Amino acid sequence: MVDRRRPQTWRERFIAALDADPSPGLESWRWAREGEEPCDELAVNAAWDLVTQHASAEANLLNHALRLLHSEMQRTLFAALVVSGARVTEIGALEVVAPDGRRWRPRDLSFVPGREPLPATMRIRCHQEIGRNQIDFMVWYQHEEYLNAESEPVPVRAERELAIVIESGPPSKAEARAERAKDLELATEGYLVVRFGRSDIWRSPMTCAAEALRTLVESTRFDCEALVAAHPGT
Repeated sequence: MVDRRRPQTWRERFIAALDADPSPGLESWRWAREGEEPCDELAVNAAWDLVTQHASAEANLLNHALRLLHSEMQRTLFAALVVSGARVTEIGALEVVAPDGRRWRPRDLSFVPGREPLPATMRIRCHQEIGRNQIDFMVWYQHEEYLNAESEPVPVRAERELAIVIESGPPSKAEARAERAKDLELATEGYLVVRFGRSDIWRSPMTCAAEALRTLVESTRFDCEALVAAHPGT
């Protein structure tokens, strides 16, 4: 008999969201379960360890960070951000900073063993304070393009930071005005700002995480492309 009950815990919600928006590594694991040979067994193990939080180095570090977060909403969105960040960065270029400052590089969901470490191009941090603003997650991203120089290519880099705020509930008019003022302060300082309601995260954490990172990545790429286009001789 099929269990049709709705997921109740944050972990069940997260897994349900992953099922609705699967990663290549998770799909490989499913194929392997069906008797097909995956292209990289380590990729399959890495993906499933991260998704189900089995005992692996990455899963232990993820669990450590999750235990330090304050709410179910933060835990749900944090796990989704880690997986979504791995999807939009090169293998090994994602860095995660736990609330206690511990850093690690999660394996990408299509992990290739033996790959040389890369400089971080995306960094996810928890529980940040900027001025009078309490930020649930800060995500930094750097994009690089190259000038079409006649000699060696010249790298051009742009970077941005995204502030992710989880709203506690529908705000009153006064609270909404205060939130707009805080968002304006952050924007003036150069930060992108994304707010999510609890119902949005509970409904689909993977969708929220993917949309937030898409906003950050596309804005940074646009900035970088504009710098390249404005350079004389390109």
